[in-house]
Amino acid sequence: MSLVWVIGSGGLLGQALISELSNSPVDLFDPGVKFNWGNQNKVCEQLRQAALHFCTKAAHRPWTIYWVAGIGNMHSLEEDLQEETHVLERFISTLLQMVDLPLNLGTFIFASSAGAIYAGIQKGVITESTPPAPINAYGRIKLVQESLINTLNKNSHGARVITCRISTIYGFKNITGKQQGLLSEIARRIISNQVIHIYVPLETMRDFITAKDAANKMICTTQQFEKIPGVYLKIIASEASISIAQILAIFKRICKRKLRVVTQADLRSAQYQRVVQFKSEIAIVNENINRTNIVEGIADLLAAIREDVTKHRNQSSRGH
Repeated sequence: MSLVWVIGSGGLLGQALISELSNSPVDLFDPGVKFNWGNQNKVCEQLRQAALHFCTKAAHRPWTIYWVAGIGNMHSLEEDLQEETHVLERFISTLLQMVDLPLNLGTFIFASSAGAIYAGIQKGVITESTPPAPINAYGRIKLVQESLINTLNKNSHGARVITCRISTIYGFKNITGKQQGLLSEIARRIISNQVIHIYVPLETMRDFITAKDAANKMICTTQQFEKIPGVYLKIIASEASISIAQILAIFKRICKRKLRVVTQADLRSAQYQRVVQFKSEIAIVNENINRTNIVEGIADLLAAIREDVTKHRNQSSRGH
């Protein structure tokens, strides 16, 4: 049975991967520690110790690591992203130095950002053959990180390396210090009867995919390539673009109320292209089974956030 480690399991995508993998015939690795991502030196040492434990448990059997960690976004400062890259570099170096961890039995999957890497593409369908066109630090650093993980392959004699460039993920997650995604932010503001601020033109097109669907596509991609040596690139997307205006209309129809929306383009809007359309050239068996459409996804998101808000209100009232 393959040993599987999801690094970044506390995030939206990480939680979805854990949920989906729990229903698969794999041995999920638990490092038994909460990683301190806010302290570069500490998290590097935590990851090193966890990797030693992982290596012992792997015991010359197939292993898989999903790296879905990271606190960066399209507006992150380059120095913050450099710290994130340093942590990844140290971790890759640790794996390469482990003589008891057979690379040829391993698969490393890296979650990258399609939106950031192709941000400079203004029109046309984006596929794996489309040359990268980053326009900010986040996109450039993601390309650097992709190059780092490729060193695990060692000219097809090492681990399988799969980079998944993922479109805009959405889904329910408890509020943390990290900025919420657009759909979650809209849902929370509707439920709280607050004004919705939109900082890009309403005709802006996006490819939204649920965290669960993205996780399933990543797992199916891994299963297809885990026994074939090489370095692979896969676009993970719903492959169905929708405008912000259409998104607001769906929220309005589901909630059956008029939305309070303020549109005000600012410097952030320059970070995003107007039209995004992704299409993977790589056919993966079963990756589109039980795919969630955007209306179902938004309805589920609203229900989950409404339940969460009610729970916190009840807890707060009991506290008083």
